[in-house]
Amino acid sequence: MKSSRVSSLVVAVALLLVSCSSQSSTPTTTSSTVVQGAPVRTTIPSKPGAATKAWETYVQSFVTIDISEISKSDCGTYAMLVTEGSLTFYDWNGVQWTDISSLLMGGRGQFPLKVYSHDFTNDGVIDFFVTYRTRKNSGPIYGGFFAIPWSGDFRCVWNWVDIDNGRDSSKVIDRPEIDQRKGRVYGAGYVNRRYSSRRQLKYLPSANSFVFDDVFQK
Repeated sequence: MKSSRVSSLVVAVALLLVSCSSQSSTPTTTSSTVVQGAPVRTTIPSKPGAATKAWETYVQSFVTIDISEISKSDCGTYAMLVTEGSLTFYDWNGVQWTDISSLLMGGRGQFPLKVYSHDFTNDGVIDFFVTYRTRKNSGPIYGGFFAIPWSGDFRCVWNWVDIDNGRDSSKVIDRPEIDQRKGRVYGAGYVNRRYSSRRQLKYLPSANSFVFDDVFQK
């Protein structure tokens, strides 16, 4: 009888040891929460100044006519390059500059001349005004604004912005005059079906277009 109780005790102890061993070998798991709808980054974070340094190096591989400043905003980091017979557009993905010239939709002509960098739309972000010649080395000059309009239904969409000359709208203006130091563009528009004197073009948010400054004086 005593021997039976001892055997039972041994079996119980053995089972207890096996149970403890099994529990100690079971891996511990922790729960994690997945945030639904979190924004997905389209660019890779980079060190401050990396885009500028990379841009200065990148453009050295081209025979350039003109180089834009870098435009930085919540929409990304962008820049333009003018070479002979070509206007190209790039964005910075955190590692390198990528050609996204398809957004230019063919540009405004075959002979780009110069790109001016300034916040033409007054939203704190650098835009671009590009001038062209009608012929390779001669002919009248015209130009257009390439920017991210901060009004309307679209955000972070680069486009050639309309220019209202008082009679109709166009994507370009003939014979522009540019004050590069102040970032102002001047041209001639229509008033009462006649050309008026040359005045500054300003962005009008309600019309999502550039208009002549006499509109602001009413």
